[in-house]
Amino acid sequence: MKEFEGSPCYAFFRVQSAGVLDFWKGFLPAEKSAFPPEEVTRLLELAPFRSHAAGDLRPDGKSRYNFSAWYGCGQAEPAVSRFDQCGRIVQALFPRIPALLEIQARYNVAFSIQIFPCDGNPDCSVIGFTREIIDFCHRTGTEIVVDLFLYGSGQ
Repeated sequence: MKEFEGSPCYAFFRVQSAGVLDFWKGFLPAEKSAFPPEEVTRLLELAPFRSHAAGDLRPDGKSRYNFSAWYGCGQAEPAVSRFDQCGRIVQALFPRIPALLEIQARYNVAFSIQIFPCDGNPDCSVIGFTREIIDFCHRTGTEIVVDLFLYGSGQ
């Protein structure tokens, strides 16, 4: 992700339209899953580092998003472990669980903590989750996604 360029490991929280990823068709959003990202910002009282609504023009200018997404609570300090990165995300969001549940009640959305643990750096090889992180995920239905693709490898 452009926002985290140069960081060997990063994590963030994502609110996205619910749906399924089809190998041939791409992401297929579920019914009633489009939402205004500004409302998520207002309810959580947190500014995203990136967001888009269904129908917004993609950065390439050639197509439009068919789903909504809100990306926030980004953690990118290379010196911070994945325990700390996820913990900081959860510390910011734990008091906002009622707002997250309200967002789920209004829209068909999925929550996830997205973790990008390495760029080949051996210091990014350990991932773990505290009881608080697991409790938060259980209360909100948040999925933990660990992406091991080497984006910066040029392959």
